[in-house]
Amino acid sequence: MKRAERKAQIGIQYRSHSSSGFTIVEVMLSLSLFIVAAAVFASSYVNVITSFETVQVDQAYEQDMTMIRQEAFMIEDVLELEEGGEVPTGSHGLASWKVEYEPTLVADLFKVKLMVVLNPANDDGEVESREVEETYYLTRPTWSEPSEREVLRADSRDRLLEKQALIE
Repeated sequence: MKRAERKAQIGIQYRSHSSSGFTIVEVMLSLSLFIVAAAVFASSYVNVITSFETVQVDQAYEQDMTMIRQEAFMIEDVLELEEGGEVPTGSHGLASWKVEYEPTLVADLFKVKLMVVLNPANDDGEVESREVEETYYLTRPTWSEPSEREVLRADSRDRLLEKQALIE
């Protein structure tokens, strides 16, 4: 009996000793896993915030450019269009624009180059200019000369007839 009691006491002591806490290796392993997870989550959070700020900046730029395009491309008179203009924008200060256009081989279709200078003020109040150049193809019958329009239409008709003849 004494032997069985002694084994029971040793077993109890052994069990109580093993459940008394964590080893230093277990603590270090759990801390390192926690630090890695925290670093991954923190970097993900910073990336999300940075992306959100970038989208907001680009959105303001796109809104201002849309307003400038509308201002420039709504002009029907070619002489007024060639003069260019200035537009106060919401985020980029006073923007000046200029347009260069050239006719294409299609009647009333023009290749238009819009050149914009944005003048936003930075945090110090200094103005930093930014130049933007965009190219578009626009249909503008009011920019065409009637005599040139008829010549271009006749040339287009001849090209189409030649292509149809080659297909048949």
